Amino acid sequence: MLEFANVRTDIRVRRWDATQTEWVARHSGILVPEARHFDALDCKPYHVTEAIDVNLVTRAGWAALLGGVAGTTIGNKFSSTAGRIGVGTISTAATSADVQLGGDTGTLSTTSYYALCGVAPTITTSVTPATLVFTASYGSAIANFAWNEFGIDNYTASSVTTVGTSSVFFNHGISAQGTKTSGQTWNMTVTLNFGFPSGAGTVN
Repeated sequence: MLEFANVRTDIRVRRWDATQTEWVARHSGILVPEARHFDALDCKPYHVTEAIDVNLVTRAGWAALLGGVAGTTIGNKFSSTAGRIGVGTISTAATSADVQLGGDTGTLSTTSYYALCGVAPTITTSVTPATLVFTASYGSAIANFAWNEFGIDNYTASSVTTVGTSSVFFNHGISAQGTKTSGQTWNMTVTLNFGFPSGAGTVN
């Protein structure tokens, strides 16, 4: 008898233009405002998109998940100080063997950017399916390129590339979200759903 647990990843991207970004920066006193500053001033995004089931968990991601149950846990657990959402330009199909974004060309990359989330991911197990939610903001001067892919790792500082052998590239997804331009602020929320496609299982 076989039982399958489904993992699905959905993303939501909110966008504020250069005029909105400048207005929130001026009224909040925050030089590089994030999504929470726009929300606090009730500044609505000019455009919001959602993409459903656009991701896979990598082999390294599964090792991190299963190692937390039985085995070796990862060195940097996802927290308020460890965890980034990376975006890149490449639309080649993701594979389970991926260890970085396709647009990640190294320390001088101009086609990838990994933004530190700055808050711990939200874990919800009281509903079905259980969810793991990450969110990150991208200010006016960063990630100004076509967003065609995304992925999460557990490093502790924003940068254009993956960092060191201890980083775990947890998942990788392909989704064309358009091109971010200088002056704009974008925010991405990634929701991993752990559920049961047959409808027979429950999560308590």
